[in-house]
Amino acid sequence: MKILNRIVTFVLAVAVFPAAITRILIRIVITPGEMLSGIMGNTGIEENLSVIDIIEHIQNGTFDFLEPLFHFENLPKSVSDEKGWLVAAAVMLGIALLIAIVIMGCALFTQAHKTVMGLSAGGALACFLSMSFFQNFTTPFVTGGVDIGKILSDSTFEAADSVAGIMSFLLSGSVDIDVFQLGNAVITMALLFIGILLWTVAYYVTLPAEAKLAIKNPPVKEKKVKVKKEKKSK
Repeated sequence: MKILNRIVTFVLAVAVFPAAITRILIRIVITPGEMLSGIMGNTGIEENLSVIDIIEHIQNGTFDFLEPLFHFENLPKSVSDEKGWLVAAAVMLGIALLIAIVIMGCALFTQAHKTVMGLSAGGALACFLSMSFFQNFTTPFVTGGVDIGKILSDSTFEAADSVAGIMSFLLSGSVDIDVFQLGNAVITMALLFIGILLWTVAYYVTLPAEAKLAIKNPPVKEKKVKVKKEKKSK
């Protein structure tokens, strides 16, 4: 049973990493603004991006036209003031991954069940906090505080003032962001940590009292003392 506990805990901790990489990290739903809704209707465009998808888009140059949005000086002050939430969300995700690594080590080399319980609870909390922090950052985008069409037009046509003014006017309010949040990658990570917590609690509770005592007070191995043999005098 001890070996099974180690295997299950280790596998669940390892699963955090493919969940973070392959599942949806960012979910965005974009709908036409007031100017375009009469022509295009209210049909939204949903984009679900995993870490792998984001890397592929960056390598292919698909996101090049969105580069102005990655510079905070191009964004309204309401977004720049909230950029700390984005950093905090990234830090929380990093902490969750680090916790998964520590749990893997505990599963392989220790019987620190209570430590694993605390770490798994901390990992789940870090995931939920990252979602909350990211939502705080994206609130101006969803509530209309950021006009994506205007920012892109101003950046694209900055060389010609007259054209920039016309395009800025035409594209203002052309795009609305209805959903901008962390996706099921983070939720899956949190569920895996919760799974580790529940499994470890169930395993520890069912241990015999003697086994719990042995974990708390492991037997001390006696040091082997080498006795020098005295040479017999003839």
